[in-house]
Amino acid sequence: MTIFQIILISAMGGSLLTTGAVLAIDNRSKRWEEQSEGYQNIISSMTEIRAQIEREEIAIRANLTAPDLLEIPCSSDYMQENGEGLCREMFCRLQTREGDGASQSECEEIANLNNTISIIESCNANKVELDQCIKILDTRK
Repeated sequence: MTIFQIILISAMGGSLLTTGAVLAIDNRSKRWEEQSEGYQNIISSMTEIRAQIEREEIAIRANLTAPDLLEIPCSSDYMQENGEGLCREMFCRLQTREGDGASQSECEEIANLNNTISIIESCNANKVELDQCIKILDTRK
């Protein structure tokens, strides 16, 4: 083989390798663009769903903080028959849901007080000794 033939074969082989590499890179970039378009569609769909969920949460929060929920438990007739504990607790929970009112621990204290009053009333109604009744009703099962 002459030097000219070696150079010619080397040049042809190099150009084939270069063409193959360019085609492979071009093909890969097209697939990446197609995938990125798919990802963009998925991301925009997820963003839309998240926005819808947030709008619904705001609507739910508005319904949970509606003062008309307190209409029955805070009515004078209901409080005369059942006491004011439920009204206080529900008002506290509504204030907690709005985010600018009472803390959760304050509402838990009101609930604990209401539960204690219920325990004492149940013990008195069943004529059970108070210590024994509290011991039975105070333990969690």
